[in-house]
Amino acid sequence: MKEGVREIEEHLAKISDGSSSFWISHPGLGLFLASFLSLFLELLLIRWVPSLVRVVAYYGNLMLISAFLGLGCGMLLARRGLGLHRWFGPLLLLLLLFVSAIKGISFQQGPDELRFLFNTGASTTTLPIVAIFVLNALLFVPLGDLIGNYFQRMPPLQAYSWDLGGAITGTALFGLFSYFWFSPILGFIITTVAYLLFCRGMPSLMMTGVFLASGLAVVQLGIDDTGIWSPYNHISVLEIETSGHLKPVSSPSRNIVSLRDPPFYVVLVNHSGYMWVGTIDGRRYTEPGRYHLDFGVQKVPLTSVAKLYSLPHLIRPGAKDVLVVGSGGGTDVEAALLYGAEHVDAVEIDPVIIGIGHQYNPSQVYKDPRVSIHNTDARAFFKQTDKKYDMVVFGFLDSQGLFSQMSNIRLDGYVHTVESFREAFGLLREGGLMTVSFYYAGKTWLIDRLIAMVRAATGTVPLIDIWPSGQIVVFAGKGFVPQKRERFLGQTKIDWAPSGAPEATDDWPYLYLRKRFIPSDYLVNIGVLLAISMAFIFLSSGRKRKGVDLHFFFLGAGFLLLETKSIITISLYFGTTWFVSMIVILGVLIMVLLANLAATWIKRFSLILYAPLIASVGFLYLFPAENVLALPFLSRLIYSLAIIPLPIFFAGLIFSATFRESHDPTFSFGSNLLGAMVGGFAEYLGMITGTNALLLVVVVFYLASLLIRLRTPQLLPSRA
Repeated sequence: MKEGVREIEEHLAKISDGSSSFWISHPGLGLFLASFLSLFLELLLIRWVPSLVRVVAYYGNLMLISAFLGLGCGMLLARRGLGLHRWFGPLLLLLLLFVSAIKGISFQQGPDELRFLFNTGASTTTLPIVAIFVLNALLFVPLGDLIGNYFQRMPPLQAYSWDLGGAITGTALFGLFSYFWFSPILGFIITTVAYLLFCRGMPSLMMTGVFLASGLAVVQLGIDDTGIWSPYNHISVLEIETSGHLKPVSSPSRNIVSLRDPPFYVVLVNHSGYMWVGTIDGRRYTEPGRYHLDFGVQKVPLTSVAKLYSLPHLIRPGAKDVLVVGSGGGTDVEAALLYGAEHVDAVEIDPVIIGIGHQYNPSQVYKDPRVSIHNTDARAFFKQTDKKYDMVVFGFLDSQGLFSQMSNIRLDGYVHTVESFREAFGLLREGGLMTVSFYYAGKTWLIDRLIAMVRAATGTVPLIDIWPSGQIVVFAGKGFVPQKRERFLGQTKIDWAPSGAPEATDDWPYLYLRKRFIPSDYLVNIGVLLAISMAFIFLSSGRKRKGVDLHFFFLGAGFLLLETKSIITISLYFGTTWFVSMIVILGVLIMVLLANLAATWIKRFSLILYAPLIASVGFLYLFPAENVLALPFLSRLIYSLAIIPLPIFFAGLIFSATFRESHDPTFSFGSNLLGAMVGGFAEYLGMITGTNALLLVVVVFYLASLLIRLRTPQLLPSRA
């Protein structure tokens, strides 16, 4: 008995010693700020790192999972009183140095997934992925130590409320910061100021300040002065000089509207080629034939490029009302106006790309009174409009990143599905034409898939035109069969026999994946990262308690996978915009906070709470998504706000009710964060099963937590 009392006294002494080094003595305020700092920095790195290391953009939850790993391990280690929070400055500097050092390195890709402008061949992505994962996890260990130190000084539910409050504030502030004035320098300054509030004493302030100032200098050295941050990407504009060289610019040439022989511009996304901006009106050029544009595989004369964008209007002349999906810099819109369109609806998800079209396109089509610009997701526009069109044009929507840090679905994932093509085809008048343009990069299976999808969506036999420079255009007529024209320059066919590549659907929106499986490079990387994670957990566990609290571990895994699935689902209903994803994340955190408050009214945990949780997840699995998509906007909104979050509420209620009874809240909460990491990896299973089946995996995780709870003896009451 005396030994037990002595152990508790020593443990409390360590906590007191650790917290006495902080300026913020109030545990609630300290926990709030530490949680705020963790969420803000996590989101900041998720935006900044992929802009420099492109391969990270294709591993959407890499930064998120490694942050959970670091926070969880930091909380497990907090019980030892090691003062790990002091290492935050050096570890942040180390991560910034490594990311900046490998900026611009060209990576290879395997044959099973298309990643634009990657070299084809055996994957070599493991080393940078693993290095960034480890460094990011190490960075968040000190923050987990901070959170753990404060967590142990309050009753569990009270501490959890402060933690959620900080997370909600960090997410909301970053959302506003990211949308309106994002700057990595300003973001890291906010991070630095927040962390310095935890440093007490001049030596600590000076040492930490030196490391953080050095990190800011590293970030500043890598800043592109002409770059622009959109809600989705880092964007740069380069002018193509007459010599062929590229010159970074921050504004277009003077008098570009009236300039004879206006220049062309190349737009880079995350420092890689994305699109070109210029006019295809040959009348603006003295010698249009001498201008060539680089399409990656080869340089194409401007006259041929103009023909590429003119094809839809040669097949279906006289289109008066045209819808352009993915209008980009305005080239498809200009083609429609040149061929006599009376009105064009231009849909583009990225507001910065729209702004570039406004500034740099010599034709100034976005300022034309015949053009209406819609800054939204294509699927969202399809659901909202009641107009009919003579032509629907899918522009070159070559996505180079994921729409959410919690998902492996590309930004245009729900635009290139059978259901999307069916909705677009339904907007056509009789005699109308739908065209789908794509850069297939030599992947014949991608040609097969696009043709099969258009066939399934329209019930027609499409005409296709394949260009040597890597483009494919698919034409589907409503009430007529498109015919080849003499001005076609590609390999034109109407009898293409697809090889059976699986179609991309709303449940399996993986257009860029060759088949239903997890590519080998993902498997290798995930396997290595899991092994590293196990090592982290083993080293972070105490001598007496190796491993994790499995009950809270499985709750964390189920929760993060459920949150990911909720973002995927609501993005399908309202569009894969950055704003939708941020609102969903905020909604989830608020729902968990409400569950935590509701748990204070429950005197004792009951296993019956699992019944509504499993039932609500089962309902979401069984209720068809097409039934929701058919609902009017208000009904879809109510369903998304009231029905989809229900499992999250019940899961939060179970967590809070059992968390209150935990005799070691830091250990339990750290285990929960580590489980969330595994839930993040489980999202890759959707590449095989489809996204809806992920709900079955969620059920498995929660049933596992239930079984562990049934086998675990009654927990000791909380110190509170």
